[in-house]
Amino acid sequence: MPADAADELVLLGRAFELQQAGRLPEAEALYAQVLAANPDDPTALVNAGAVALARGDYGLAIARFERVVRLAPSNAPARSNLGFALIRAGRDSEALAVLDRAVALNGNFAQAHNNRGIALARLDRMAEAMIAFERALSLDPQYLEAALNLGDQCNNAGDADRAAIAFDRVLTLQPAQRDALTGRAFAQALSGDLAGAIGALETVTTKHPAHAPAWQTLGAVRNWAWDHAGAELAFEHALRLVPDHADAQFGIASTLLARGDFETGWRAFERRPDRGGESGPTFARTPIWDGTPFPGTLVVYGEQGFGDVVQFARFVAPARARVDRVVLLLDGYRAPLAPLLASLPGVDEVVTKPTDVRGGSAIARASILSLPFHLGLADDDFSAAGRYLSPPAERAAAWRARIATVSAPRVGLAWSVLARDAHGFVTRHKSVPVSVFAPVLAAREISLVTLQPGPAGDPAAFGADAPRIVDMRAAIADFADTAALIDTLDLVISADTAVAHVAGALGKPVWLLDRFNACWRWRLAATTSPWYPTMRIFRQHRFGDWNSVVHDLADAFVRWRA
Repeated sequence: MPADAADELVLLGRAFELQQAGRLPEAEALYAQVLAANPDDPTALVNAGAVALARGDYGLAIARFERVVRLAPSNAPARSNLGFALIRAGRDSEALAVLDRAVALNGNFAQAHNNRGIALARLDRMAEAMIAFERALSLDPQYLEAALNLGDQCNNAGDADRAAIAFDRVLTLQPAQRDALTGRAFAQALSGDLAGAIGALETVTTKHPAHAPAWQTLGAVRNWAWDHAGAELAFEHALRLVPDHADAQFGIASTLLARGDFETGWRAFERRPDRGGESGPTFARTPIWDGTPFPGTLVVYGEQGFGDVVQFARFVAPARARVDRVVLLLDGYRAPLAPLLASLPGVDEVVTKPTDVRGGSAIARASILSLPFHLGLADDDFSAAGRYLSPPAERAAAWRARIATVSAPRVGLAWSVLARDAHGFVTRHKSVPVSVFAPVLAAREISLVTLQPGPAGDPAAFGADAPRIVDMRAAIADFADTAALIDTLDLVISADTAVAHVAGALGKPVWLLDRFNACWRWRLAATTSPWYPTMRIFRQHRFGDWNSVVHDLADAFVRWRA
């Protein structure tokens, strides 16, 4: 063996020992020395790529793994490593393409399937991600990382039974595994056993007090159980361990706002995860408004879901009193709100593309959800706001003509819910079975109208009662049409909070069918809302129990008809 080759083996061995010992900078230096002499050494490239990945140098890790792939294009493990490095660098679409090729080269390579599942999950392709994790587990039943990933995805999807099975697989082999214990407890909460889940999570936090995910999950489940003070304490524990924990920060804001502590709550709400990046690169250098009056243009941009924008739109008028001009930016998926919010008091212009904003030299920006904080508003500044939106006049006239043949009284229904984020369990918890509407369907002297466009509002969901529901979906193009239709109705009954927000903003009678683990904004009173004086809330008495809602709805509907 040549001397230089022997020296290289010694260096590789020493570098690997340092790597295993966690002495990564020293290992990196030796691997770099080997690669300087032999840039195509596959062992050095793979190990050095792993070191770079562990050190957070994703660009270097990707470069090293790419070189391995060029040297051995049919090597599935090399592609799997490259795919994982791309995931860590946030290049998820590229990672998926690489990992697709890895599993095509070797369909029995469990790690590639697991990494592919991670990429799919990050791309919000939840169902495919679960299939990938299950495939990894079928190839290696003791692949605990894949089991943990599968459990997390099942929890996100709201499939508590499958999540429990995945976490139990881990706990059978490692009974004290803290991530599995935390995930298993959350699955227990999803199944409706909030007290049992809280007890299990309190045990985890006692045994593993430095495990931030357990504290965060405990905070979330306590919040579901209406223990806002206990939830806040758990979220604070999580933040002490991970100071920039976005979910814990948002959790604290939720507990404060749910209790009506708006002075502290709005300040905490400013640390929510979505606030920073929603205005896009066009306004990255535009200063954020601090509420100070100034002679210029304020760009108010949408954030989060349709309902959030409609709810917080009431704060645009007081913001307009402090500036010369307000431009409301509703781009991307929020564009269907633009025709309706053009009627909003205080708005000078509504645009749906950032490039259409013409602000001149004096310009500032603010998220619509940050306006109450910037304005320094308290609870009595928004309660009983009354009607603050109106459909465009031409839409209103068209819908009055369209609905004229439908006899009164008219009741609008919205029963299908699709949560905005990747948490499918929210969709499951908010969606109501159509049987909840049985008391309304039993009343033959009223007209029922679907309020949701597309498949979500298909009356076929009501089976034999479907012909009773007037189907106007084809004429609903955006929220201006939704608002104009609602304006012709006598009552709106909705599980979809976007529809409920629009009805409330129009000052129409609206009954919200709500889950037990409600959003903070519906928790200030048992059955009413200070946000909308015309709203009544029908909330589950227990987690997941829609039968109680049916009972309450039946009594209220009898009185309403009278």
